[in-house]
Amino acid sequence: MVSLCLAACGGSDDDAATPNEPTQPTGPTATIAGKAVDGRTGLPIAGVSVRVGTASTSTAADGSFTLPGLAPGSRVPVVFASSGYAENGRIADLVGNASTDVQARLLPVATTAAVPVATGGTVDSGTARVVLPANGVQRADGTAPTGDITVQLTPIDSALDPQLMPGDFRTGTAGGTTSPIESFGALNVTLTDSTGAALNLRSGQTATIRIPAVSRGATPPDSIPLYYYDTATGLWKQEGTATRVGSGTSAYYEGTVTHFSTWNADQVYTTVFVRGCVKDGSGAVVANAYVGSDGIDYVGTSYAYTDASGNFSLPVRKESQAAITAVAGGRLTNTVRNQSSAVDINWTECLTLSQAGAGITMKLTWGALPTDLDSHLMTPSGEEVDFSNDGSLTAKPFANLDVDDTSSYGPEVITITKLMVGTYKYSVHRYSSGGTIAQSGARVEVNIPGRAVQLITPPTTGETGSTDYWNLFEFDVSANCTITVRPVQTYTSTGLTAPTTSEPQYCTP
Repeated sequence: MVSLCLAACGGSDDDAATPNEPTQPTGPTATIAGKAVDGRTGLPIAGVSVRVGTASTSTAADGSFTLPGLAPGSRVPVVFASSGYAENGRIADLVGNASTDVQARLLPVATTAAVPVATGGTVDSGTARVVLPANGVQRADGTAPTGDITVQLTPIDSALDPQLMPGDFRTGTAGGTTSPIESFGALNVTLTDSTGAALNLRSGQTATIRIPAVSRGATPPDSIPLYYYDTATGLWKQEGTATRVGSGTSAYYEGTVTHFSTWNADQVYTTVFVRGCVKDGSGAVVANAYVGSDGIDYVGTSYAYTDASGNFSLPVRKESQAAITAVAGGRLTNTVRNQSSAVDINWTECLTLSQAGAGITMKLTWGALPTDLDSHLMTPSGEEVDFSNDGSLTAKPFANLDVDDTSSYGPEVITITKLMVGTYKYSVHRYSSGGTIAQSGARVEVNIPGRAVQLITPPTTGETGSTDYWNLFEFDVSANCTITVRPVQTYTSTGLTAPTTSEPQYCTP
C-alpha cells in the first residue's frame, strides 16, 4: 500500500534529522524517501520517527525524510511513530541503487485517559472502547507499574481512507504465502506508565475491545476474525474473533485480545485477476510499472508490477468493483473502474501513460454522507469536466472524469493527460443532502509529477446550508509546463466560473 510519488517526494537532506547509521549491506543499497502528514488535515508532521529494521531517521519541518543505506528487498515494513499520533506502517519494495517513495498518513490520537493499574477500567472514544483488567499490565522487562496507566485510543475508519491502515491488506507468514483481506474497521491502543515506558497486557490477561464497524458495501458480517498488525513482518496476523453489535453508524465489533497493537476486524476474500498491460504515449510497452487497485464496494487494496513485456496480473476481490491505476517514471495512466466477475478478466486495451509534463490526477473520496459528492474541473479553454461531461483523454480537453461515484465513499477521479497553458480550477459539489462537506471526511489527493502527493481536506468553517461548492485550488500552467498551485479553500453557493473561451494552447516541457 505504498503511495508512489511521481519523482522527488522529500525535502532537502539539510532539513532532515541525521539518520541512525545501519549496518551497511554488501552490494547495492536502497533508499526510501517521502513525507509524513496528518491523516485528518493533510498538513506535514515534523519529528516523526521513520524506522526500517534498526535503521531510522526523523521527518523535517515539512514532513519529509530520506533514509539511505538499506538492503534491497520486497515487502519491507516501514514504521512511522510520533507523539500524539497512532503508529502507522507502510510496505515498500526496495531496489538497489534506487530510491523508493513511501508516503504516510498518521491519525491523531482520538482519546487519552488515565486508568488506575490496581482497578483497571474503561476508556471510550465514541463507539470505540477498551476495557482493561485490574493489575493486568506490565513493562517490556516484566515489571509491574503502579499508579495510573495512560491509555491512548484511536479508532481507524478504513472505509474513509485505506492508507490510514498499517500495511498493505495482506495476512500470512513472512516469506510464505499471503492472502488479501478486507477491513471492516480498526483500532489502535497504546499504554504507557508515568515515565512514558510502553506497557502491554501480562501473560494470561485479556482486555475487551470495541471496533466501530465500517464498510463500503454490504452490511458487515455478524462475526469476523480479529487480526493484529505485526510491525516486524508488515503482515496482519489472525488471533480471535469479534461479534457485531448494533446497526448503522452505531455498530461495533466486540472481542477480547491478549496484547495491544493495531487490531483490525478483517476477513480473507476470494480473488480473481485482472490481466492487462501498460504502454506509453508512443505505444511502447512499459516494464516495472506499478499497478494499484482500491476497492470501491469493499475496503482493500492490492498492487502488482508489469513484467518486461509490460503485462500485469493484479488480484482483486471477485464480483466486486475496484479503481485501477498505473504509474511509472513520474507519469500516471488514467483510472479504470473495473467490475470483476467470478473468473479472471483480460483487458483488451492497455493503460496508457500520460505525456511528459502532464499526468495530473485529482482523486476525491469521502465518508457515508453525503452520498454523492461531485468533482468539477474547469479548463483554461472554458470546458468543464464533470458528471455531465466526462471529457476525453485523447482529444480536447485531454482531461477526463475517469471514475464517478454516487453512493458514498468514492472514488471520483479526474485525469489530465495534456496540459493547456492558462488556469485550471478544481471544485467539489455537494450534490446530495444528508450531510455537510466539512463533516463528510472528504479528501482530495492531488498527484503532480515531480511532487509529493498532496492531501487536501475541507475547511472546518465557512460552510452554510446554501454553500454547496467547496473550491479547493487553482493551478496555472506556463508555456514550458511549469505548474503553480494556488490554494483557494472556500465555500460558495455557485459553481466554477468559466473563462472567456479561446482556442487552447498546449504547453511543451
